[in-house]
Amino acid sequence: MADEKAVYSPTDKLYFQDAYLKEFMALVTGKETRDGSPVVILDRTAFYPESGGQPHDLGWLNDARVIRVEEEDEVVFHFLEKELAENEVRGRIDWPRRFDYMQQHTGQHILSQAFYEVVKGETLSFHLGQEESTVEIGIPTVKDKTLEEVEELANNIVFSNLEVKTYFLQEDRISTIPLRKPPQKTGLIRVVEVEGFDYSACGGTHCRRTGEVGLIKVVRGEKIRGNVRFSFVCGFRALKKFEEKKKWLQETARLFSAEESEVFSCAAKSLAELKDLKKKQKKTEEKLSFYEAREMIARSQSKIISEIFAEKSPEEIKYLALNLIHQGEVMVVLAAFRGDYLHLVIACSEKIKLDVRETIPFLQTVIKLKGGGSSTLVELVSEEKGQAEKAISLAVQFLKNKTGLG
Repeated sequence: MADEKAVYSPTDKLYFQDAYLKEFMALVTGKETRDGSPVVILDRTAFYPESGGQPHDLGWLNDARVIRVEEEDEVVFHFLEKELAENEVRGRIDWPRRFDYMQQHTGQHILSQAFYEVVKGETLSFHLGQEESTVEIGIPTVKDKTLEEVEELANNIVFSNLEVKTYFLQEDRISTIPLRKPPQKTGLIRVVEVEGFDYSACGGTHCRRTGEVGLIKVVRGEKIRGNVRFSFVCGFRALKKFEEKKKWLQETARLFSAEESEVFSCAAKSLAELKDLKKKQKKTEEKLSFYEAREMIARSQSKIISEIFAEKSPEEIKYLALNLIHQGEVMVVLAAFRGDYLHLVIACSEKIKLDVRETIPFLQTVIKLKGGGSSTLVELVSEEKGQAEKAISLAVQFLKNKTGLG
């Protein structure tokens, strides 16, 4: 637990002075234990704490790994993997991680303003993720052409290599600049300005110039709360995403023995052929099911036909059950598997006056399953795959007791 009586002076936040500072020297002003981890407070730090949608930095204090960074009342707390003995430390930022988030965060400011200029869509929220980042834009939908215009504007700003300025303004002067949205804080407000393009109240770390952001690419959009949330990547992440997609495209092209430009037409052709084959397969399975049902009725010495099929699909045992009850005056309990799930089909000929839905609550007292159907056929699914034989046995016994037939 943290010492509630401990009072520390505000930490000198070096990341505000220079977001590119990778190493620094500092003095330890306090030590605590929080959540089972040793925590160090310094007089000055370049470690950015979790704040405003931007994840915290990682790195080292001497040889101790920094695993989390938080801020409370202007004091920055460094969570470590192990105890730190020294009172003077050399801090080192995990620079590739820091620069990656700088690219994503500055890219988000540019993309948000691009959305506003093209479609007047305000940014309602954003999240900087480890692989992709997101912005929720206050628009109900967007056309592909419009999204292309947004991306083109955003990347034109990147390639213009504009200066990204950061400065502090008193609250009473904030109206002198065209902020994209009102600030959430009061008092002294930090402004991040993409020269002449975007003005945002923000406490994050950012690139010096837009050219360092690299390519901005929206990778998908999805509906959320009546708005659209866009996933995007910038800089090195965009390069990595391109390399991944290039690899997938090349591997797919090799599968088709085709050029990359021919992959779509090859896939469309193969899908059409597959659909045609599935239709033919379904018709063949239905015909086979008819004759299989005839043979099962011929060799059965009971009014109740039950069996477990390890090789049939749930759809196949349904066809078989339908053929059985249409060809004979029988009751049917069949089981099949799909993945880790048990599938049961219980059916009854219309000539036998029985509602097979009555088996469901009976079986549910013993086995966890769900499903339903009509009075002559029900389909049930259970995660208890190993209960197949027990389920068959219980269902058969229920049908015998209910009808007096065996």
